[in-house]
Order: sequence, then structure tokens, then C-alpha cells
Amino acid sequence: MRKVWKLFCLDVRHATMNVIAGIVCIGLIIVPSLYAWFNIAGSWDPYANTRNVKVAVANTDEGYTSDLMPMDINVGEKVTSALRENDQIGWVITDKDDAMGGLEAGTYYAAIIIPPDFSRNLLGVLDDDAAKPTLEFYSNEKENAIANVVTDKASGALREQIDTTFVETVGRIGTSALGSLSDYLDSDAISSLAQRLRASVGTTADSLDRTASDARAYASLVGSASSLLSGAQGLLDTTAPEGASIPQALSQAASGVRSADDALGSADSAIEDALSGSADSLDAVSAKIDAAFADAGDKTQTVADGLDAAAGTAQERKEAVDALVEGFTAQRDQLQSIRDALDQAASSDGSVTEPERAALAAVDRAIAAAERALSSLSSVSQTLGDLGGSLTATASDLRQGATDAAGAKERLDGIVGQAKDAVKGADTTYGDTLGRSLASLASAVDGASADASAVQGSLDDSMESLSAVSGQAASDLSSIRSELSGAADDLAASASDLRDLQGRIDAALASGDMDQLRRILGGDPATLAAFLSAPVELERDAVYPVANNGSAMAPFYTTLALWVGSLILVVIVKVQPSERELAEVGGARLWQAYFGRMGVFVLLALLQAALVCAGDLFYLQIQCVHPGLMFLACFACAFVDVNIMYALTVSFGDVGKAIAVFLLVIQVAGSGGTFPPQMLPGPFQAAYPFLPFVQAIQLMRGAVAGVYGMDYLWHMLALLAFIVPSVVLGLFLRRPLIRLNEWMEHQLASTKVM
Repeated sequence: MRKVWKLFCLDVRHATMNVIAGIVCIGLIIVPSLYAWFNIAGSWDPYANTRNVKVAVANTDEGYTSDLMPMDINVGEKVTSALRENDQIGWVITDKDDAMGGLEAGTYYAAIIIPPDFSRNLLGVLDDDAAKPTLEFYSNEKENAIANVVTDKASGALREQIDTTFVETVGRIGTSALGSLSDYLDSDAISSLAQRLRASVGTTADSLDRTASDARAYASLVGSASSLLSGAQGLLDTTAPEGASIPQALSQAASGVRSADDALGSADSAIEDALSGSADSLDAVSAKIDAAFADAGDKTQTVADGLDAAAGTAQERKEAVDALVEGFTAQRDQLQSIRDALDQAASSDGSVTEPERAALAAVDRAIAAAERALSSLSSVSQTLGDLGGSLTATASDLRQGATDAAGAKERLDGIVGQAKDAVKGADTTYGDTLGRSLASLASAVDGASADASAVQGSLDDSMESLSAVSGQAASDLSSIRSELSGAADDLAASASDLRDLQGRIDAALASGDMDQLRRILGGDPATLAAFLSAPVELERDAVYPVANNGSAMAPFYTTLALWVGSLILVVIVKVQPSERELAEVGGARLWQAYFGRMGVFVLLALLQAALVCAGDLFYLQIQCVHPGLMFLACFACAFVDVNIMYALTVSFGDVGKAIAVFLLVIQVAGSGGTFPPQMLPGPFQAAYPFLPFVQAIQLMRGAVAGVYGMDYLWHMLALLAFIVPSVVLGLFLRRPLIRLNEWMEHQLASTKVM
């Protein structure tokens, strides 16, 4: 090691005693720092001067005059006027020819053309031939060598600003134009319009309340049916032949039938109340129809929308009743299966006893009662279907105009009358015989229990199937009842909101405040425009925040500068000590000469690292959470870089320098310094973990923005690991190449050029 130190001291003395050599060494230390500083400063805030980016705007809009508002509105002119006040972009208002010519010549970064039909398409939204308004955007992608990156990345923020500005400006102007209808009307017209709107809102609120009441009545009806099914489930549970004999099961079945009869009795009251409430609601509907159509006038859009919503609700309730009909149909089929089994058992011995005959008759009566119940439910379903269709037809007629409203009202009166008749029929026929059928069925089952032993096997399967269907039907009914109750609450809430609007209109009419009426009718264009431009607000919370783009790019450019600095060292400074120097130290082995000369390379590289890091921190003042770790990362990066470069040059000569340049190119593109590594092509992603740049950049990023866990230590160890193959190459693997390198240097020198 003494000779290594002597060689190092000798190199330092030679470099400092010669003025020219000293100046060259100072230049070698400073030049890499300039490379890093200029690049970091240039990328400090690339979007701060977007006002200097010229974007041409050409307005060819011809304006629009509608039948509703007989005045010309040119949205394009209002847009260009608003853009003149915006200084975030360098807007240039010009004509189309100059915009396109300047774009091709490179005078403008982009050009936006407002087409002739822009106002027509924006404001003619109710026309039959309405089309979506469009703006023509042209960009020049030939302005620089990385035009695609500029277009896709750098101009992304620019285009976002253009989009936001245009949407907000156009939205404000468009909604103002639509809202100016209320300003165009005089006070008398506003008052008349508000009174008609008040009447329509009140009628719609009443309709929603009636629909909510009907929904609650249907929920009560479904609850009664659920009680009936609970009684039937009790019948099935008590008749399940789990190890008991058929006579015992039938005796228990009689008790279950009686419990079902009791459940039916408790349900009858709720069913009757629900049907009676439905009839009263239909009477109220009939009474209110005249008032609704009389008050609606020519402003019936709101009423028609409410009738459409009510029709949808009626259709949903019809589907729920249809599902209930399917459940009762399954119950009837199970009763028929029981009847067939009893009939087969009674005829198996060739004779029918009196108790068996009574049981068969009771089952027949139960089946007939179930059929009548199904008929009642089907009638209710048909009534709901007719009511929904009538509501839809009425809404359509209302939209056609006041001249067709009379016919629509007459059809609605007719269907309401049919609905009342159907409900009254259901109230008369529903359940008046089902209870007596269940009671007689229980008595008959008691009498037939002595002769039922032969049918035990058949009843087992029938009872299991019937129990499963009954349980599923009960679950469906509970879900339907919950949906009906929820729909009723929603309808009532909507009616309350409409009455609140009606109250605001009443207050404005009573006070004579026409401005308040205009605000109610026209809305707030500025608020709507702001919402259109940014309907969602994004709250950004940075993890390891970085103050600016220059600080974010500092790790990459600093790492790049240190590699370039080491590359310049091996290009200018000789890597082999001369024979004279070796003689001055008394001769040296290969490894002593290697480390002795490498000492001056390491010294210069560390001085480069100290200068570039100090300039980053104190001259450019980049953000740095851990300055000490930043210096340590720069020193480690410079030490590893100079080891790699020195080993390549010692081993391969000028070819090694070329390899160092190749590694530089690969690492600039594939180290993830500018783009995430996941966005790189496959070969670069494969090489990514094995590049020294990656570890050095991660070390400096941790120092700049903050360190997570043990990441800094692991990246430091991974970076220092590159020293091992460098030393192995420089001391051992280069031995077979020494003569080859000497021959190549001799051949190059013989050319007198290289």
C-alpha cells in the first residue's frame, strides 16, 4: 500500500506543479457541474411561461336567431371576447387563413377554428336537426425534435387549460343565452307564467301524494298475504311426517289448518282496509283530475313527467303482484297434488270410506277457494296494468297540446272507474269462502286420519315441496312490501320538494319580486358554467411532495453529470502510469499501479461531486429534505462511476471509452429518470435493475423528497456492489488483453491520425 500511496502523491504533485495541468484539472471539476446546473435550471418550471405560447383563434361563427327569441346571438364573438381577457395562454384572435398559414409556418403552436354553425348547434338544442357543437383544434407537431412528447406530455397541461377555458366560457355564454328568455319577458308575462307553473307544480305534488298513498295500500295488501302464507307454513310444519304416522300427521294437520284459518281471519281486516283505502284513493283521483287539467293550461310538461313516473311505479307494482300470483299458483298445484294422492290412497283398496270422501270434498273446496283468490289477484294485476298504460297515454296526450288533453282526460276517467270496479269486486270475492274451506278441511282431515296410512309415502314428497315453495313466497312478499314502502316514502319526499318550490313561487308573487321569479325560472348561468367546466373537484394530497419540476429532475441530471464527468476524466487523463513514474517509486506490481493511478481519478471525481451537489443545494436551491444524504449519494455515485470508467479504459483502451459512452446512452433512456420504467420498451425494462443510474437516482430522490424505511441503505448497497465487477475486470480479466491493447494502440498511432 506504501507504493500505491507514493504513486497517488506523485500524481497529485505533478498535476499541481504545472500551471496548465492545474487549469485543466479545474476545468475537469467545473464542466460536469455546468452540465447539471443548466439542465436543472432549464426544466425548473416549464409551464410558467405558457402565456408566450401563441395559439390562434379564428371565429367563423355566423350566429343564430331562433323562433323562440327573435334576436341574433353569436356565441363565437362572445368566446373570442372572453379569451382576450385570459392571459394564461397567448391567444391571438385572427382569421382562418392567417391561423392555418401561421400554424404551418410555425408562428402558432396551435390553431382553434370556431365553425360557422357553432351558435346554431349550441343554441338550437330543441330543433329536429340539432347537432353537437364542435371546435376544430389543429397543432403543429414539427416544432421540435421531440414533437410527440411535447404534444402528448408538455402540451397536455396546455390543452387542459384550453378545454377548461372554452367549456367555462361557452357554458356561461350558452346558459346566459338560454336564461335570457326570462329577461326578454316583461313583468306581466313573468307573473302569468309563474302562476301557471305554480298550478302545475301543485297538481303534480297532489298526484305524487296519491301515488304514495296507493303504494302504501298495496304494501298493506302484500303484508296481509304474507300473514296468510305464514298460516299456510304453519300447516306444512305441523303436517310434516318426521317419523310420525300418517294418522298422527293428519291430526296435527287439522290443528295447522285451524291456525291458518285464524291467520286468515287476522289478515282479512288488513286486506279489507287496503282495498277500501285503494277505492277511496281512486275516488280522490277522479275528483282531482278535473282540477289538474283545468290548471295545467299550456304548461303541462311537469304534469306529464309526473304521470310517466307514476306509470313506471304502477308497472313495478304490477310485476310484484304477478309474482304473488305465481306463488299462489304453485300453492294451488300442491293442493292438487295432495288431492291426487288422497284419491289414489282412497281407491287402493277398491272402496271409499265416508271420512275419506269428506276429506276429498274438503280438499276440492280448498282448491276452489284458492282459484277464487287467484282470480282476485289477477284482477288487481290487470287493474294495475291498465292504470299504468292509461297514465302513459295521458302523459303522451298532454305533451301533444291542450287540444288533445280533453280526450286524454276522458280515457283516464274511464280507467279510474274500471279500477274502482275491480277493487270492489276483489273486496267482495277475496277470502269469503277460503276461511270456511280451511275449517271444513280440518274437520275432514280429523275423520280421515284412521284410513290415511296407505298414503304416507306420497304425502312426504308433497309436504316437502309445498314447504319450500311457501317459504320462498313468504320471503318474496316481505321484499315486495319493503320496496313498496320505500317507493311511497320517495314519492312523498318528491311531493314535499314540489310544494317547497310552490311556496317560493307564492312568496315571490305575493311580494311582486320579478327578479326572484326570473331566478327561479332561469337559474344562475355563472354557477352552471363553473360546474360544467369542472363538475368534480379533485383534492390533491402529495406524498413526499416536491416543490417544483427542477427539484424533481435534479437527481437525474446530477447523476448524468457525474457519469459524464468520469467519462471526461478517462478521456483526458492517462490511465497508465509512465515507466518514469514507476521507476521513481521503485517499481510497482500490476495492482499497485492500478490503484495508485486510480487515486487521482477518485479525487477529481469526488471534487466534481462536491461542486455539483453544493451548486444544486446552495446556488439553484433545489428542495432537499436531507442535504447530508444528498452529499453522500453524490460521493457514492461519483466513486462508483469512476471505478467503472477506469476499469473499462484500463482493460480495453479506447474501446473501453466507447463502451462507457454506450452505457451512458442506455442509462439515459432506460433508467427511469424522465419516464416511469413501466412505460419503457421491453428491452429497457429488462436492463433496468442492472443499471447504476437507477440506484443513484433513487438515492438522490430519497434525499430530495424524503426516505422511506430502509430504502436508502438498500439502494446504497446496490450501488456500491458495482465496484466488485469493476475491480475484478481491472485487476484480473484484463491480463489476457494487455498485449492486444498494446498492439491496437500501436496500430492506431501508426496512422499518424488517431
